[in-house]
Amino acid sequence: MIHGLSPRADRPFLEVNCGGLAESLLESLLFGHEKGAFTGAGHANAGYFEKADGGNLFLDEIADMSAKLQSSLLRVLQDHSFTRIGSTQPRQADFRLICATNRPLLGEVKAGRFREDLYYRIAVVTATMPPLRERSGDIVPLATHFLDFYSAKFGKTCGPLTPAALQALEARRWEGNVRQLQHCIERAVALHTGGPIDTLHLFPDGAPVASAPNAAAPGAITTLSYQDARSNFERDYFRQLLAAAGGNVSEAARLSGIPRQNLYVRMKRWGIVTDQ
Repeated sequence: MIHGLSPRADRPFLEVNCGGLAESLLESLLFGHEKGAFTGAGHANAGYFEKADGGNLFLDEIADMSAKLQSSLLRVLQDHSFTRIGSTQPRQADFRLICATNRPLLGEVKAGRFREDLYYRIAVVTATMPPLRERSGDIVPLATHFLDFYSAKFGKTCGPLTPAALQALEARRWEGNVRQLQHCIERAVALHTGGPIDTLHLFPDGAPVASAPNAAAPGAITTLSYQDARSNFERDYFRQLLAAAGGNVSEAARLSGIPRQNLYVRMKRWGIVTDQ
């Protein structure tokens, strides 16, 4: 929105995840390089500082930027110029810098992990995004959106969310914010055959066992011990999970939110075998 509503809207908008790249790769991506500047540099390449000229450059997770690159970025912002790696020719840089981080930068400054002078250089206008648990009115619209999206993606007719499911969604703290909610809905749709989404489909570990797929009827569930009923549910859950993931353990781990190594342990426990 900052880009689209600004006078720079017709110019480039580039984004970089500072936490997803090694220092050398990030430096080359931002500054660019000349031919022969390092092994593998077969040709000159313009960096994002250069490509974003006149537009906006978004640095996500800027708190993950190394101390060396923090110093280099500060010089670029102060002088409005930079040099490509392997070059001595200065180039002008005219871009608006937009930054984001999931850690409070002042805390990083006090801990000595983020340069204080860079912080005050970039913290001209700040906006704090509250966590999802503080925006309870957003939970249901987001959940409904993700339900429609993944139903279409997986070619299923899932929904609506039952009143109990809506209440359970609003009651969660969502430590992982919107991404956690998104994966919760994705997992529910992936493992559901279709129809209304209830609490059990969203939170199988915390839902009543009587609502579990293929579980015993409500009248019969009381004849089982808690451990036996839980075991029945867990065995059926992981079988359906692997089926929904096409037998791919990595995909099953992603859908369930369970580390792959832990998933293997549970598969071995219940004698579940897959070719992948």
